Amino acid sequence: MSSALAWIIPEVLSCNSSWEFREYQLYVQDSVEHGLFPEEPLEASSAVIGSWLGKGLNVQATFDRFAEAVKVPTSSDSPAEHDCLPGIVTALTVLARRSSGRERRQLLAMAEGLLFFGSTDVLSSSPWPARRAEILANLLRPLPPDGGEESWTGFEHVPVMPVLLPFVSEVYSLAALAPKLPAGAEPRRFRLWLTDQHSVSSGEIAEIFSKRLGGDFAVRVERQSVSLYCRYHGVCFTDGRVGRLLRHPRIYEIRPGAGFLDGFEQVERVSRDMGKLSREFHHLFQSRLRTVSAFLCTIPSYWCLLYKHFRKPILGVMDQPIFLFVPPALRPQWLLQFRELAQDSRNLFVCHTAFLQEQVAWQTGLRLPVARYLAVKTDRWRWRPGGEAARAALVVTQPTTRPYFLPLLRRFQEANPGLFSELVGLEEVPSWREGRSDRYKRLAEHRAAIIFPYDVHFVKLLELYSMGIPIFLPSDFYMWAFTWTISDSSVMEDDLAASFRAKEGDPERTDWEPWRHPYPPHCATVGLRHLHPKRCAYWASFSDLARLPHMEYFDSLPDLLMKLRDVDDEELQRRSWAMRSFQARTTREVVSFWRLAVTSILDGDTSRLVFVL
Repeated sequence: MSSALAWIIPEVLSCNSSWEFREYQLYVQDSVEHGLFPEEPLEASSAVIGSWLGKGLNVQATFDRFAEAVKVPTSSDSPAEHDCLPGIVTALTVLARRSSGRERRQLLAMAEGLLFFGSTDVLSSSPWPARRAEILANLLRPLPPDGGEESWTGFEHVPVMPVLLPFVSEVYSLAALAPKLPAGAEPRRFRLWLTDQHSVSSGEIAEIFSKRLGGDFAVRVERQSVSLYCRYHGVCFTDGRVGRLLRHPRIYEIRPGAGFLDGFEQVERVSRDMGKLSREFHHLFQSRLRTVSAFLCTIPSYWCLLYKHFRKPILGVMDQPIFLFVPPALRPQWLLQFRELAQDSRNLFVCHTAFLQEQVAWQTGLRLPVARYLAVKTDRWRWRPGGEAARAALVVTQPTTRPYFLPLLRRFQEANPGLFSELVGLEEVPSWREGRSDRYKRLAEHRAAIIFPYDVHFVKLLELYSMGIPIFLPSDFYMWAFTWTISDSSVMEDDLAASFRAKEGDPERTDWEPWRHPYPPHCATVGLRHLHPKRCAYWASFSDLARLPHMEYFDSLPDLLMKLRDVDDEELQRRSWAMRSFQARTTREVVSFWRLAVTSILDGDTSRLVFVL
């Protein structure tokens, strides 16, 4: 935290009011200066942990007390008691370094428990030298054989360097060699039917196809999404038969703050019945859908099977791994079915991100083209700082899993009045909280946006980016962003992928994409409980969080506040203009991509599309 040494660290992180921890911090600083940390200070660390346990406290109680202390303003007459969570994490790290085997892992698991899956990971903003990446790197190492001694794995954070891959796959059409339609010819009719459980991708496709493809096509989109969010994307179902068939009632009993995975078990139940549902769907809609040109499937991709009895082209647009919402027992069969669908010359399957492209290649052996998610419905609003919001930075985080970053930023502000002074949480913006029609316009009035991501494909980031709002991100974003469905090893099925890849050397397997990376394309343990930092840092370079240009990164909370204080309006305006320019260029590329795709689908042969992959 070298950039923040001149600033006062809030009590909840510094623990300066505690004589015990003030003295312990001196021992720790001395060991750091002499290059001995984390092997030392052993005796002082043992005393700290002994005192902590002697009070009858445990990980949960300490975490809860920290969480309460974070919320209390510095000026409060009744400051909340806490137990110096970062100091205890530091002491546990020292004891773990001096132990091995199961004892080491028990100590590290306690430290990671205090950091609670990264939700309290602000060690880089504190005077304490322990780091979560180093804790996890040693926690997740295999046990040494025969209980022997083991070394300590360090971890050095370096800025993520984005991979140089296209945001939109370059595509050529062999059909371009055929005679063109005569001038004045009627636009080609294209009728697209969509049904999905999550409408973020289908809403984007409906918008682009309806309004951006130009006069070559007369497009009609049948919008029949059963998503919780369909009203935000204008794709809600209008045919009651779709609702009765696919809307299992419990999926839509929304609690306040309902999230992406609400109703997960019920959506899987729909997937388990897909064979029956696809036959029933065909029986109900075969007359109505005779003139449909193609079917669109998005999230989950398994619902592509809903259309299998129609013998019509299927357009699959993906932003999640193929096994999401698929019961494990059905995954081996679905892998074969997906490969068959994706290789059918009538169909076309496309990924939104370079990272998902690698995940699908790992799962299926197929390398699909990429067309980035544009957030096309929000790019109509431009960044125009105005009113009181023009003096404030918008803080975007996940309230349920990352609730402490905004309060901690405010504690830093209180301790250092000279820092950037106005912050507002996304949920504190009235128009956003109330779901008003002008909510994006109001977001675009803020001076900048600070994003603590919880996913590597983070739609809120893409929406704010499309509006040209200057964005600030943590430089170690990979320590939090790989804690969502796209990173869960349980939906990657490594054993299944490995069983297929065992045949890579077979000369008859010419359609199988060789694997060219040191790790499988995920970095979380099963159930998203822990992260492998080295793997996360590697795959972070494939994320839009690293690849989108003209964003600013910060190393700690004080570093962020100083950047916000020091950046002038002219620099923010330049950055916003560059973001909008990139948005416009990639929008043209995406629209061109989809024009060729629609043409090939109407021609009945997507194999005539040549992708540069």
